[in-house]
Amino acid sequence: MSNPRLRPFTGLRVADFAWVIAGPLATQYLAVHGAEVIRIESRGRPDVLRAGEPFIGGEPGPNTTAYFANVNLGKRGVTLNLRDPRAADLAKRLVATCDIVTENFTPGTMAKLGLGYEALRAVRPDMIMISMGLAGQTGPERHHKGFGTVIQGSAGVTHLTGWPDRPPVGTGVAYTDFVASHMAAFALLSALEHRRRTGEGQYIDLSQQEASMYVLDAALLDYATNGHVQSRQGNRHPHAAPHGAFPCAGDDAWVAIAVYNDGQWQRLVTALGRPAWATGARFATLLGRKEHEDELEQLISAWTRFRSPAEVARVLRAVDVPCAPVADMRDVHADSQLMHRGHFLHIGHPVQGDFPYDALSYRVDGATPVPPRPAPLLGQDNQAIWQWLCGLSAEEYQQLDAEGVFR
Repeated sequence: MSNPRLRPFTGLRVADFAWVIAGPLATQYLAVHGAEVIRIESRGRPDVLRAGEPFIGGEPGPNTTAYFANVNLGKRGVTLNLRDPRAADLAKRLVATCDIVTENFTPGTMAKLGLGYEALRAVRPDMIMISMGLAGQTGPERHHKGFGTVIQGSAGVTHLTGWPDRPPVGTGVAYTDFVASHMAAFALLSALEHRRRTGEGQYIDLSQQEASMYVLDAALLDYATNGHVQSRQGNRHPHAAPHGAFPCAGDDAWVAIAVYNDGQWQRLVTALGRPAWATGARFATLLGRKEHEDELEQLISAWTRFRSPAEVARVLRAVDVPCAPVADMRDVHADSQLMHRGHFLHIGHPVQGDFPYDALSYRVDGATPVPPRPAPLLGQDNQAIWQWLCGLSAEEYQQLDAEGVFR
């Protein structure tokens, strides 16, 4: 990280009230690139991700969760009991030194705490604030609570995931968090550029629901233009066949194959050894392959099930047919491509030790942006931030600490 081009946000400070994934992941990009991001939590009600598995060594605790650490790399951390009437003044002292404030509480929560946009702008006029509510700050649904696994329902994602003859199954993870976080990071960068040009701060109202609708591919447009409501298709695709995961030799071993045009189909037929069933007119066109898709998948599976995923991928990639082994998490950590790019970072953590965390997915001038520090322990920077940055005397800090203000 000696290259200054990897640290363009050096000198930028962020008061990060956001929690779980959508907010903290957005600010992690800033932290990795040099910004001083300060997580504000509470010992009485810490970030729920601190209770999220997996725990290092299987021992639950606020500082042993790898999940929290993986989306808060490079940050500092303080605690503040926002229910204490003295907390708002302390939070404002911190915000007065910050360029950005982030939060993703239920709309109205920050205002109730005396920390709404107008109150904070009074202490830092050029401050940029972003709120990342599930459905945004306005409208009839704004006060509903939930997590990404819920909001993906109202965003339309859940309706499209699963098999056509079965109920929706969802994505298995809070998929929308990982979409909204990138939208939030982009919005913050845009606001910073606006401030650089004009000197003006601004308030950003981001809806996680609206941000997540971008993953619907053409389904939303299909309804808007044609009145057609797409539904669950399993692994299939309306414009590709074969398209799905096919069984391979081994325990729970699979390979993903996607054929989008007739040229790819002919190359697949060649890789299969040009069997008689594949050279007939039935499968020669996409329409034919879609019409006989059940049979097609059975025939493809009869070829893949006696080969390893790696062998199938090697054979099909050699003839430029889109294909990849279906990796489990053990495979991901052993993936030669990820290892070559140095995706997993080993950053010493005072509790978790030398644990592999995810690097950012891009390289700058061939270099991997590396966080300046691991994720913070709960309240680890209290004294440094509240005394040295916010100006409390040692006596004031000790008294407030004893009275539970930093709980």
